[in-house]
Amino acid sequence: MWRAVFYVNAWTVCLFLAAVAATAAGLGVWRRASPGRQRRAARMLWLGCLVVVLAATVIPEWPIGPGVPYVAMIPGEGLWGSAADHMYAGERHMILVLQIANAAMFVPIGLFAYMAGRRPATVGIVGGCLALSVIIEAVQLVMNAGRVVDVDDVIFNTLGGLSGCLLGRAAWGVIGRGAAGDVRRHAARAYSLRSWLGQYWG
Repeated sequence: MWRAVFYVNAWTVCLFLAAVAATAAGLGVWRRASPGRQRRAARMLWLGCLVVVLAATVIPEWPIGPGVPYVAMIPGEGLWGSAADHMYAGERHMILVLQIANAAMFVPIGLFAYMAGRRPATVGIVGGCLALSVIIEAVQLVMNAGRVVDVDDVIFNTLGGLSGCLLGRAAWGVIGRGAAGDVRRHAARAYSLRSWLGQYWG
């Protein structure tokens, strides 16, 4: 996961956000046209993102060992806490970039989870992202294979999931708005047509 620091900069962040926004818009349009297919596609995309996240966070970087892992349980310790006072500017920048990557990694998780539900609940999805991040950190702690167990990872993962969820909610509310109303209107028109035909051909 730490290798992400070599690819995270202003340009890549902007490209990533643009790609996610375009995906959200596309799913919003698709939901209006074909809600069932859109939800199935969102589920598959969510599953693919989950596999990528687990591969990036759980696969050991070193052999699994019995040593004492490094655990950071103070929020913001490496960003603005006492530990940051003893770091070089480059080290603090690397930690910040890594946390941006942690947040970005969960944005698609939140987005696709929201777009995959019939009646998605923001609180439930964000809670799921929080639980997933805690499980990942717990696995890293047990494996002790060269990964840092950091509460900031959980915080930024959850913020990323929340951002994706809100983006999906916005796309559904603005672009995909009226999909349910369209279904009701079409059903009402079909019923009216059957009633009219029944008067003359019943």
